[in-house]
Amino acid sequence: MGKTDFLNQVRQRISEHIWIDCRGMTADAVALRMREECRARPTPGEVVILLANVQYAGELLTSAQPERIAGVLAPGFRRFGGREVWVMAERDPELMPVSIDREYDITLTDRSPNRPDSDESRVDARVRALAVAELRRVPLAVWQLLCASADAPATEEELLALARRTPEVLSVTEVDSGAQEVEFVSDALAHAWRRVWPGTANTQRRVVEALSAALGASRQDTGATPDPVARYATRALPMHAALAGSLPDLLDDGRLLACFAPTNLYEALAVAYPDGVPYASTAALLHYLEAQGIVPSTQGEWVAWLHHAALCAGRTELADQLVSAEAELPWRTVWTRWRPPGLFGLRPQDAGRVDEFGITDVRTDALLVTARDSTTGKHATPRYAYLRQEWDPATGGRASTPVTVRGALVEGDGDWVDARNRADDSPVVFARHGEQGWEEHHPTTGSLPPRCPASVTQAVRITDTWCLAGAEGLFAVTTSAVDAHPQQPYPGKPLVAAHCRAALWPLPDRASAALRGDGLPEWLEETFGAHACHRLDAGQLPSGISDAAARRFLTETGLPEIRDFLHLAITPRSDRPLHEVSWPGRGRDIPRHLRAQSEPPSNGPFYELGSWMYSKLLLDGTTGRVLRDTTGGLPEPLAGSSLVQFFAMVRLFDEFRRAHRPGAPDHKDARNSLATWCRHIDPEAAQGEVWTHILEGYDFEDSTWDLATYGDDYV
Repeated sequence: MGKTDFLNQVRQRISEHIWIDCRGMTADAVALRMREECRARPTPGEVVILLANVQYAGELLTSAQPERIAGVLAPGFRRFGGREVWVMAERDPELMPVSIDREYDITLTDRSPNRPDSDESRVDARVRALAVAELRRVPLAVWQLLCASADAPATEEELLALARRTPEVLSVTEVDSGAQEVEFVSDALAHAWRRVWPGTANTQRRVVEALSAALGASRQDTGATPDPVARYATRALPMHAALAGSLPDLLDDGRLLACFAPTNLYEALAVAYPDGVPYASTAALLHYLEAQGIVPSTQGEWVAWLHHAALCAGRTELADQLVSAEAELPWRTVWTRWRPPGLFGLRPQDAGRVDEFGITDVRTDALLVTARDSTTGKHATPRYAYLRQEWDPATGGRASTPVTVRGALVEGDGDWVDARNRADDSPVVFARHGEQGWEEHHPTTGSLPPRCPASVTQAVRITDTWCLAGAEGLFAVTTSAVDAHPQQPYPGKPLVAAHCRAALWPLPDRASAALRGDGLPEWLEETFGAHACHRLDAGQLPSGISDAAARRFLTETGLPEIRDFLHLAITPRSDRPLHEVSWPGRGRDIPRHLRAQSEPPSNGPFYELGSWMYSKLLLDGTTGRVLRDTTGGLPEPLAGSSLVQFFAMVRLFDEFRRAHRPGAPDHKDARNSLATWCRHIDPEAAQGEVWTHILEGYDFEDSTWDLATYGDDYV
């Protein structure tokens, strides 16, 4: 169509501009280039950036990079250094069918050369097979494999002769090793052939099988130089698997997973999971590593993080396979009590957030000691509390029963050692993670801890093991490479955007069973405390409670006792279990503008359960609904369509807020899933004003958010 030529004409008319050819580049690489070029032009005024060949971005021909550049980067790069930025991006709607946010659109007339012949009888099947390749230029051995997978076998000599006979379609290049590689004469022609002759799923499955076998054989013969097919497989196999529908099997094989670079895996995720990566899958592990901004500089560092993520998620078999496949790990996790992202609810094996970190003494049998500020009611009447725990540095096992104390460790009696009171001749080394990376107290000639996200904040080295602590708990690593040069922490989020997203998390099995009536009291008491549910005898039920479901809940499950959470206070009393009350305002003169708010939603009778959101919490005896009397706070009366639905939503929210989240994407996914569950459990209540405030992240002025790692920052 001449899009690049047109853009070049625009370029010639603008004296100050930035020209970037995006062919083969990732969105992150383009973003870095845009930033560098803008910094290099400190002159005032607007900045004009021209992005050519956006539709051909990415190493692979099937790529999410064009959409990431045109759909996220280009429209989002609006200002830099106080200057307005204009971005003009070339794009091909056939290769990028998604809607792009743009202010101006110039469409050129199609004047491209003739399309490939769609008549199978007149098209060489071996050229069609080459269109299945994911790299622009491939060795003859790879083309030969693709032909065999497409039932068009050929020798390398035959393929080379074919390429030389069709110079208008194919181009042959001799590489440094003397070998010859083949490609279509242009990206436009390559994509035209792929559109007319896309590889079938059956062909892709055969390609995946052949590439997997070649890669496996290459890994076993560690002394030999990888053959061209194995080298191709390390870059393109994940995408072929995504197109074949077999990516999950590939990802669950740690021996193969260790061979692939992060970007190639992310590209495959975008194709395989357009609706989001499945909950608790290997694909989710990869997605959240990207979402946390972990950008390794070597393949060994990447595999070390894959191994760490697998261990944190309890995927020990996958972790063992990763270690056995990659011998050059710069560091290795030996034990972990670090909470992984992408999981809902609390896990007993997690250490929880670590605010203070040290050791019990400087002897060889010293224990790790951690403390977490668990003070509640910070916005009103603080109740100071710090959870102190001790751990075995060799295994990560609990060394004593956790205790809650009134003061922080730093305010204690000196029964622990950290960087402040460490003796100069102590073999124990402390390090703190800051904006510039790891900084040792009393520097030594030993290695630093591995490069980590900002959520890892502190470390202590005992003998040859680094024990690390931070926002999500504890873990320990051994290092094999001495690195005394501090590196800046990972950025904490992707430079442009994650390649894909997480699918909706499934409602926990325990919650589903409880909603069906299986184990509801046990599930509620798991979070509200043992014996928190107070059951009533049938004779204690007021006659005005005629709703069968409400009567069954009160006698079989029991009213949970809840204090100081979500502005919710329920304290059942055995001497007066349920007290009938009138709807406030009934029978009284009320100003006209408040009458609608004070009108009861039904004729009752109403029974007081406690208080919620500055209003009395009432049970409608006839309908079984849970209501707020709206005397204070929000005017929405409906709290829940039934006792089961109300307390199930409260229970799920309590588990959500008490689970420390590794970062913003994980927190957002958990909250979005929680909101969806609540809309399924009780559609009417969840869409009301009160629950909308709760599920959208309202900052309650009580202990609701004090236990959580993240609050308003990620709303």
